[in-house]
Amino acid sequence: MAYIRNIDTDEIRDGFLVTSNRKKVWNKLMEILVEIDRICQKNSIKYFAEGGTLIGAARHRGFIPWDDDIDITMLRPDYEKFKLVAPQELAAPFALLTAYNSDSIFTIGKLMNLETAAIEYMEATHHQGIFIDIWPFDDVPDGSQRCGEVWDIRQSLIGAIMNPNGLLHEMEKGLQYKPSNDFIKSFILLSPRDRFREYEKFCANHFGESENVGYPFSKIMGIKGNLKADYYRDVTYLPFEGIKVPVSAEYEKVLEAEFGDWHKFVRSRSFHEVQYMSADISYTEIQSKINHALKKAEH
Repeated sequence: MAYIRNIDTDEIRDGFLVTSNRKKVWNKLMEILVEIDRICQKNSIKYFAEGGTLIGAARHRGFIPWDDDIDITMLRPDYEKFKLVAPQELAAPFALLTAYNSDSIFTIGKLMNLETAAIEYMEATHHQGIFIDIWPFDDVPDGSQRCGEVWDIRQSLIGAIMNPNGLLHEMEKGLQYKPSNDFIKSFILLSPRDRFREYEKFCANHFGESENVGYPFSKIMGIKGNLKADYYRDVTYLPFEGIKVPVSAEYEKVLEAEFGDWHKFVRSRSFHEVQYMSADISYTEIQSKINHALKKAEH
């Protein structure tokens, strides 16, 4: 189904050239979004347009013309539920990739179309199709001692997942990690996926203790301020490329906290740094051609 108008024609939107190829990518993203919405509606799972997608909905009634992705967020309890039900709900060409069935995706989920290509890592072995990132929002510090302690433990756990040797080296130098260095050393002995599984359990068990929520690495993504859990209590809907997308009922407060003056046009590069993207050629086809070319080069 075509969700993007005049999909076969280049056009100027807000002074930016939107090519037919970009529109085809957008249309695949819309197909994925509609599939996510179907699953969430059926299973009473709440989700919200986030980041540039939220700006697009609020400011453009669709994609930011120079954007090439869709981002959504779920509070941790909804995200955990989505991870459970989505594999049973999805049919080809859709698939949910997480830390448990890929070799380089951690902390978020990616719902993708396996008949397309969106290659972030040429060396990866998992499928890399056009995708929507699903960002789980967890508790983040709100100034209370309890939330600060939970945050310190979570940071130790994620550090032990991402850089175990680095943590061990720092321990040798005398640095102390929460809850204890002995605990972190035993945690590191688990397999990477088991470590991540325990990390997500910890996040779920301690959700709802803080007044603030967010993605733990949001500062890396340029997110500025704190997001209140109350912002995500209620949902409203905004138009987006001819359909309605769920957003925080306090979406203007969300945008102000994340971006400041979100009305101002700022052309930024994609956070994903996708090396190759196609709505027409699958990742499997591309990998096959690359492997064939490499074999020819060897002879």
